[in-house]
Amino acid sequence: MKVLFVCTGNICRSPMAEVIFKNLSIKHGSKITVHGAGTHADVASPMMENAANALRHFGEKNTRQQKGAKQFVFKMLREYDWIICMTREHKRFIGEHPNVKTLDEFSGCGDVFDPWGYSLETYAEVCKQLQVALGALYHTIVGRS
Repeated sequence: MKVLFVCTGNICRSPMAEVIFKNLSIKHGSKITVHGAGTHADVASPMMENAANALRHFGEKNTRQQKGAKQFVFKMLREYDWIICMTREHKRFIGEHPNVKTLDEFSGCGDVFDPWGYSLETYAEVCKQLQVALGALYHTIVGRS
């Protein structure tokens, strides 16, 4: 199974989601390929330092394979089994496709707030939200595969 997380810049939310979901996959012994992309990525930019710090604070080992931000391109619709958007706006950008959903559709978490430019505390709140929501997502889609 291949999962792609999408946010705006691919430097905050989707990289955190990528790491958390990959760690869930490793913990449960699943073979899931996980990546991230942005609808308006600053290509090759690293994950924001506060995002990495929030992940470490909550015990998430950085398993991210991607070396920098990647731009969402429409051929990804064919390459991934699931494309999980952080907000309804990201989903609208991509369009209606059977494999494109918001994280909210699986977890009821609402749109995931963009912490870019905010404090480490805000990144930590987003990280906690992602951990809970991605746990729900993981159990839902792995149960379907």
